Amino acid sequence: MLIHKIKTELVAHIANILSVETTEIEVETPLHVLGVDSMGMVGILVFIETQYGIDLMSSDLQPADIASVSALAHTINRKQEK
Repeated sequence: MLIHKIKTELVAHIANILSVETTEIEVETPLHVLGVDSMGMVGILVFIETQYGIDLMSSDLQPADIASVSALAHTINRKQEK
């Protein structure tokens, strides 16, 4: 899947979780700086599992793999290629 499409879908979902406009989500900004808390992160991980069929909760992830929208998109893309 194209990274750009994944980023767009993640931005839309995260903006919805945070109740902000998509234009307020910078893809390189750490998620915690954007305001994503632990419950928000669970929501993002459930969305990823539902949308892409990837269970990141049981994956061997490093903090850098889920640090930002961009990092998440690359992680999703990498997992889909396997």
